[in-house]
Amino acid sequence: MIIREGAVQIETLSSFEKGPGKISPGFYNRSMEVSRDLSVALLRSLEPGIALDSMAGTGIRGMRIAKETSWKVVLNDIDSRNVEIQRKNASLNSLDIETMRGDYFAAVSSRKWDYIDVDPYGTPSGLVDAAIMNLKNNGIIGVTMTDTANLEGKSTVKGLRIYGSMSMNGTFAREISTRIFLKYVMERGAALGRAGEPLLVLREGHFIRVFVRFKKGNKVADESIKKFKLFDVEGKTVGPLYSGKMYNLALLREMEAFPFAENSRRIFSNFENEDLMFLFYENSNGKREIKKNKILDALHNQGYKAGSTNFNEKGIKSDAGREEYLKILESL
Repeated sequence: MIIREGAVQIETLSSFEKGPGKISPGFYNRSMEVSRDLSVALLRSLEPGIALDSMAGTGIRGMRIAKETSWKVVLNDIDSRNVEIQRKNASLNSLDIETMRGDYFAAVSSRKWDYIDVDPYGTPSGLVDAAIMNLKNNGIIGVTMTDTANLEGKSTVKGLRIYGSMSMNGTFAREISTRIFLKYVMERGAALGRAGEPLLVLREGHFIRVFVRFKKGNKVADESIKKFKLFDVEGKTVGPLYSGKMYNLALLREMEAFPFAENSRRIFSNFENEDLMFLFYENSNGKREIKKNKILDALHNQGYKAGSTNFNEKGIKSDAGREEYLKILESL
């Protein structure tokens, strides 16, 4: 089966359109296209270096990076069948690309990297430290977690054990879980004397993905953890979670020209709104639900910044204070 995505085409043995799918050699998941789009767009906007796709599978992410940017890419997978598929796909795309068959820890420690991609099936717990330790100074990690139920579902106590924070269910779960996972990745860096700087985050479908740049230094690492805080949300204490800015706006501007797939473009268009406030407003005044576009128009007419959020389809991000927001709702 030949799959086309971005500027590459790959041969796969199995394909899934939605959800996590079932792990197997030659596994391709269409629902992760937005994750790959963002990886390529981000790296294309930065000074090129050397990148490791540490759990490469078919190699599609790494090959897209190699084909669509100026970065040098190394593909690694522990399964020899995946490595063979990678080599076939590299030839299919006329790419001279280095492949390795090895254990994850051996691969990340084989040299120092400017970018390491960590995309496991499930939790990245136990994997993040090794990646951070083997980044060059100001290197970047792109890391995915797919065990979102541990931070948003019935197993939040398990999430507390794995990620060191208490999450919650309900309206704000997707943003809270994302901020907890971002805290977790930055916290692992701080323990190693490295300060994490979030570049962008993604909560979509069955997964969370964060891109974080790490700078070496105990003092800057100490500063980075000051943004880990507890919050009271709907009468429940959640966190610690990362409370700061999640997006680098200058980098987003550089990424705008990238030829995103339709769904990726929709998601990307909301990123500039996400840091307007912590959490978001709902499009209801408690008595009735109001059309979101009507609220956004009213906020813009009052001179406020406002837009949609990827954390809730009915949510609104704005720099308007809560009192001002509620007054606008009452007027509609």
